[in-house]
Amino acid sequence: MSEKNSIYKRIVNATSLFGGVQVINMLCSLIRNKVIAILLGAEGVGLIGLFNSAIEMVSSMTNLGLRQSSVRDISSAYNTTAENFKKIAGVVRKLSLVLGLLGAMVFIGAAPLLSKITFGTDKNLWSFVVLSVALLFNALSSGEQAILQGSEKLKTFAKATVAASVVSLIFSIPLYYLFRIEGVVPSLLLTSFFAFLFNYIASRKEKIETEKVSVKTAFKEGSPMLKLGIYMTISGFMTTLLNYILIAWMNNYSTMAEVGYYQAGFTLVTRYVGMVFVAMSTEYYPRLSKVQSDNSQVSLQVSRQMESSILILLPIIALFLLFQDWIIELLYSPQFIVVSNYVGWAIPGVLFKAVSWSLGFVLLAKGEGKLFLITELISDVTTLVISILLYLVLGIEGLGIAYTINFAIYTTYMWIICKKRYCFVPEKTFYTVSLVAFVLVYAQALVVNLEISNYVIPAIISVIAILFSYIVLYKRLKA
Repeated sequence: MSEKNSIYKRIVNATSLFGGVQVINMLCSLIRNKVIAILLGAEGVGLIGLFNSAIEMVSSMTNLGLRQSSVRDISSAYNTTAENFKKIAGVVRKLSLVLGLLGAMVFIGAAPLLSKITFGTDKNLWSFVVLSVALLFNALSSGEQAILQGSEKLKTFAKATVAASVVSLIFSIPLYYLFRIEGVVPSLLLTSFFAFLFNYIASRKEKIETEKVSVKTAFKEGSPMLKLGIYMTISGFMTTLLNYILIAWMNNYSTMAEVGYYQAGFTLVTRYVGMVFVAMSTEYYPRLSKVQSDNSQVSLQVSRQMESSILILLPIIALFLLFQDWIIELLYSPQFIVVSNYVGWAIPGVLFKAVSWSLGFVLLAKGEGKLFLITELISDVTTLVISILLYLVLGIEGLGIAYTINFAIYTTYMWIICKKRYCFVPEKTFYTVSLVAFVLVYAQALVVNLEISNYVIPAIISVIAILFSYIVLYKRLKA
């Protein structure tokens, strides 16, 4: 197998590995939510959601995006000398510790305010104080995860993630059963502890050595990754903010039920199908970061990633379109069948997302934080404007169309940026694969959404899509 074609094998193996991890995590989450709903009721579900929201909010502000941004530097250092890697890994561990302590202190200091804002009283003040330790564990765990990911210890990383999910679930259930509502805080604390513990054990198992560095040195050497992380943090915040503005506007213009339908559809398209992107990014980001200084290698890696992403997602999208009504009823209820009006038009846009997502990582691998932030802001604002306009005209169906249009626009200008700035040129095979995939998906989407046929034509197209993806990937892997 040639070096070029081995890229396909890496992509498929990593996607299979971390796709499995995502499925196990989702199952653990479903079981946990079911247990909480039965033992604690709506009050318990709400309490956990409130505590988690507070933890995530403070963590996102104090961790400065280090988890994501540091992978780039670790991957680059891992590809040079052992001494350089030890130093960068040491910097990441020290920064994780310092930022984790900062997050914990901020959480403790804000405990009275958080309790007052969240619950309207200070009776939960000590719960927030105790949970401050979770922010420290989360930061330390993120540092170890970045090191494992950047040094390509993906199997060990995957095992640690699964072990943490399963063990935390096993320990949480007795806490909920014995202590009910009082078991919520200990359970959240144990979950963050086990995430850190298993990632720490994984790093030691791989014998990853790091250089001890001072706080001053850590911030000096780590300033580029912190700067990139800050841009990524701002980007994530703006995405959340503009999505909130859209939901708030819909709630005022329409009804809360309509918001619920949109949220359900958005979750189906972004979270469940999005698991594939999460799985692929674990391997793709460090691989691209290693070659970021060589534009010809960047073109090769991105082209292969785009083609593989399309081939992996094509059968998923086709089957989703074919069985979308059943999927919605299974995950929600027959009442939510109206969500198909959103999903049917949004899910084809995932193909555009596969292309733009692959291109977006080029900016991160190159350390172009400011440019990354600008492109994301343009995408977020475009999404908001187009969504509002099409919702006014077509309702929830318009939101699905807006999702696809936005990613088509995003793909276009990301392609232009990468071509002009980094001389990006995809392989010729990409055009053939993408053309066939887009024709199949949008033909099926039109048949399903316009109700031209019940199941016969969509089923035939799904079979063709599956066979096409299998045959092309098989040839790529065997070449």
